[in-house]
Amino acid sequence: MKLKILASFQTINRFYQDNVAMDWRLEPADLVTESNKFHYFKYLDIDTSWTFEKDTSYIFPIYYETEARLMEDAIKFVRENLDLFESKKLIPVFLDPLEGNDYIAPDIDYFSNTFYNSFPVYFISGDYRLKYRNNLFRFVYNDQWIHHVQPAEDIISYGCEKTYINLNRVARFHRCLLMQEIIDNDLLQHGYNTWADTYGAYDEFAVCYPNNTIKKQRYDILDVEDISAANPTLITPAEFCKNTFLYLNTETHVDNNVLFVSEKTYKPISLGMPFMSLGNPGTLEYLRERGFATFGQWLDESYDLDLPLEKRIEIIVKNLQKVTSLSLKKRQKIRRAMEEICRHNLNLYKLLQQKNNLIENLKLIEARMI
Repeated sequence: MKLKILASFQTINRFYQDNVAMDWRLEPADLVTESNKFHYFKYLDIDTSWTFEKDTSYIFPIYYETEARLMEDAIKFVRENLDLFESKKLIPVFLDPLEGNDYIAPDIDYFSNTFYNSFPVYFISGDYRLKYRNNLFRFVYNDQWIHHVQPAEDIISYGCEKTYINLNRVARFHRCLLMQEIIDNDLLQHGYNTWADTYGAYDEFAVCYPNNTIKKQRYDILDVEDISAANPTLITPAEFCKNTFLYLNTETHVDNNVLFVSEKTYKPISLGMPFMSLGNPGTLEYLRERGFATFGQWLDESYDLDLPLEKRIEIIVKNLQKVTSLSLKKRQKIRRAMEEICRHNLNLYKLLQQKNNLIENLKLIEARMI
């Protein structure tokens, strides 16, 4: 499989710079390994020539972001080389596999409509909600973050002395709101909590809640000494998790515009832990659709519904209070009952990690099978 890089607008995106522009080398990429699980495009054959082999189609990747002229330049290039696209020598594939940004789909609709859908246009994205959108392009979902965290050999042991573990590096508004509710309900000491005002993200919350007490608290040091200076996406403090009943995950986004799952959601699964996940509404439903099991038998999972953020956080806090009120012996008994689900989730995670889905999907697009 070859990817054609023929125009400057294909190379301006940070994702391209971090993946393709590096010193790539061709290696078997069908299976995910430690060396290729994140930098997929280092393992693809990048062709910058205007030579086209007979009976061969080429992926024409467009690593998309809101550069002022990117779409304008892309449309201009296609118009000037329309025969290559209509003959399917070049197959345009827009890419946003890392973030699942909600502003891209309308732009690609515009691109497709400009050429009256005279050739197929693909969009590979981490936004699962596009599956249910009326797209003018052909949507291909890519769950790149499932490859990011190494799985444990088996579900971790547990002591249940702590109710939860809650890791925060960027103080997003929803994380601040959750943290303040944890503080106000005297739950801080019942969990492990990390906290950092990375990028000054706390400021917006402080304007709305000037009397909050978040910065007056003392937080745990678990991942690294200074999480403001380091981003421990690849690691999870397993030794502290072993002393904890459940993992409380706060995703990057919590609105209903997208459905994006990052490595944060997969960290407890990779350890074989029960979890609650405050992410986009429908996150738990998405996980169940993928084959994972969640913990509605023991926890109120209505926080996953499209409710006001404050209500969703209220449900999560009530779950924490319920678990905290249990005796240690009772918590351990429930965790033993959860083991079958935790083991199932971990085993499924290991299976889903193995195949390089992005490479597979590009091959299917090249063969015009999707």
